[in-house]
Amino acid sequence: EPVIGATWNKELLSDMGKALGEEGLWGNVRGDGLAYTGIYAPGLNIHRSQFGGRNGEYYSEDGYLNGVLGAAFTKGAASKGVYTYAKHFALNEQETHRAVNGDCTWANEQSIREIYLRPFEIIVKEGGTTGIMSSFNRIGYTWTGGDYNLCTEVLRNEWGFKGSVICDFNTNPNYMNARQMAYAGGDLNLCTQSTSYW
Repeated sequence: EPVIGATWNKELLSDMGKALGEEGLWGNVRGDGLAYTGIYAPGLNIHRSQFGGRNGEYYSEDGYLNGVLGAAFTKGAASKGVYTYAKHFALNEQETHRAVNGDCTWANEQSIREIYLRPFEIIVKEGGTTGIMSSFNRIGYTWTGGDYNLCTEVLRNEWGFKGSVICDFNTNPNYMNARQMAYAGGDLNLCTQSTSYW
């Protein structure tokens, strides 16, 4: 993604999405028309530091560029019927120890809206993504996947998102609470362990 991001080439990203979609069409090996294809991509967070744990999944240090490139990829993939889950919503950057008890990310509302949420807003409004993946971290004290203000007030009510929200791999029910996720507006719990919403 950093190499692709360095091209600043929306057409390239659109073609990449279409190529991925072509591969998805081959996924219907049953021939019954019921198969579907989705991808946990594109990654839209910024390169906040050269030491960011997920920099390899994100295009650049610029939120606007990430959003524009991600929207082009998403539209290309959608042209072939592929569902995209833009990730990691939001302010995700750490890889090590991220599931211990949820990294706390601190930022003010202005920087969150202008820098960190901008690519997600673009991919919702211009890219038409059908899915969003929340992140492991907390913004302040609140886990992003269980944050009503983030998942419902901003994503759905302000931006008009109509798709599904899946949490990132739920490995720690101590803070990645499925009930909290459902109440916040999340739809899917990405988990290998048995969990209950109630």
